[in-house]
Amino acid sequence: MEHPVEDWEMNGMDLIMEFHLYVYISETNPLDLIAGYLNEPLTSLEEALQPFHGQIDQLADNIKKAKTEFYYPSEHKRIRDGPAVIYIYTMKWKNRCVYGHLEVAWKSKDRSKMKPWLIYLRLFRSALDKLSDIEKEIWQEILYDESLLQKLNSNTGALYSYLSLCLLSPNEIKDYLQKNAGNIVLLIGHKSVNGKSITEYSDNKKIAYLIWPGTKLGVFKSKRKSCPQYLL
Repeated sequence: MEHPVEDWEMNGMDLIMEFHLYVYISETNPLDLIAGYLNEPLTSLEEALQPFHGQIDQLADNIKKAKTEFYYPSEHKRIRDGPAVIYIYTMKWKNRCVYGHLEVAWKSKDRSKMKPWLIYLRLFRSALDKLSDIEKEIWQEILYDESLLQKLNSNTGALYSYLSLCLLSPNEIKDYLQKNAGNIVLLIGHKSVNGKSITEYSDNKKIAYLIWPGTKLGVFKSKRKSCPQYLL
């Protein structure tokens, strides 16, 4: 996996780029937090997200919207509600949506907070498994993290991916960052990570590729000083 890393500046956040900002690379495997999720039953989307009614605003209405986009059965049939599971993950609405609440749970590194998500993640993974792997370089950015940069430079210990959304072209990210000066971020490219194209099932067509958590990353740093390069 190739990780060219560059420093950029950004100010503010729009809905297109927000999905690509909070990306995490961990020294521990995030799959440990959801161990056993593949043993969960395949349910409807309503059942999978039932624990979050009352926590996520307008959840019922947006589940209905997602299922309307990909009604069952349809030409998009993969598993029951499969496309809608992906679609609602990419949706953004008032306050934190499904994506935001799941990110908070991941960041907590607390298995008890991930447990309510196991059925949804089982459904999500089953839907993704029906899609073909992609062999393209894909891109994302993370907020500047000195400890991560030191970890990449030291090339010691294992690193793992979290659930991540990526873009196909780094130019989309660069154009946005050049127009929005502010916080420094790291621009990262991935290659051969068995990502999945979810454009067809996305609320925002610029959210094109998804990396499942737990991909082990090896690091190689090039000798270029002007633009540090990392192979992960």
